Amino acid sequence: MVDMLVLVKDFYYHPDMKGKNSLKFVLPAVLNSSSFIQNKYAQPIYGNKLGIPSANFKHFKWVQYENGQVIDPYKLLPKLFVDVSAENEKILCSDDDTLNNGGAALIAYRKLQYEGMGNYERKQLKAGLLQYCELDTFAMVMLFEAWKNWPECNVGSS
Repeated sequence: MVDMLVLVKDFYYHPDMKGKNSLKFVLPAVLNSSSFIQNKYAQPIYGNKLGIPSANFKHFKWVQYENGQVIDPYKLLPKLFVDVSAENEKILCSDDDTLNNGGAALIAYRKLQYEGMGNYERKQLKAGLLQYCELDTFAMVMLFEAWKNWPECNVGSS
């Protein structure tokens, strides 16, 4: 097993990372730099029987654009509660209505431990956590694929 953080620290820099090396900064930089990843994941192959199977997404496109830039995939994660009042949404969600960062995931997991939560809320938080964790894992796959398919990484390979 290879720790991708070591690879990032030792071999990868992009100005869009703003001096950070966490996955949340590296992934958008790589996505905006890799035409291979853009072409592949702009298609709805994720969560598709003929593409990449997923238990949490259906026909999903991880590469979508806004103002000519790839949208950060963590910002594409669906909202948790679509039919909850604004007041209840504040109680259920930390800062916004998406579960798209590690802090929000920790809070959501902690909330799942609360026995007084209703089934609807529990189901939505669980679904959000599963989607977030799946993206976190798949993000590393996209990084690997991008780096593997960059022309400068394939010199001398056949």
